[in-house]
Amino acid sequence: MPSPVADSNEDSAMLPATGGNYLPSATDYPPRPTKPLSDYAADLAFQLLQSMQYMLPEQPVAISTFVEFDQQLSNTTAVGNQLAEHMYYQMQRLGIPVADIKLSRQIRVTPAGDLVFSRGSYLDTKQQVNYVLAGTILRDSAGLVVNARVMHMRTKAVIGSAQLHIPDFVLTMTNPVYAEWSTEY
Repeated sequence: MPSPVADSNEDSAMLPATGGNYLPSATDYPPRPTKPLSDYAADLAFQLLQSMQYMLPEQPVAISTFVEFDQQLSNTTAVGNQLAEHMYYQMQRLGIPVADIKLSRQIRVTPAGDLVFSRGSYLDTKQQVNYVLAGTILRDSAGLVVNARVMHMRTKAVIGSAQLHIPDFVLTMTNPVYAEWSTEY
């Protein structure tokens, strides 16, 4: 009659590499991000669309850089710029017309390439936008709280708002610059 205790070589072939423990090992923490930053921007855009369901803008929405929520409300970060860039795609994907305020008056042909975006003197000084999407970023102990809103430029009415939290581990995997920025707080 065979022994009830199986040969150790047979057992080791059937057990997972964790030595029989079916829980993830400690080296699997913090968990790897399952959503890139663009998916958080998609969530933000969808929340904005939901809150605007009774008052969609008739004209294109300009998108500004997301800024740090501090006394100046003018400090930008790589994350704030990336979120704004993602919002161009996400808002238009949901059917909201979008205006690009960085589009220059002309295409500049340079040795470095043919350039159409600008942040300087090539911009149209008479931009006719009535709606703007703006956002703030607030650092907390586990990541960033992002607040976004779509507003009418003349009346200052908020026609849509959204909020979400982006965990630190997503941001450091997405953008190594964030790791340096987050240590300043």
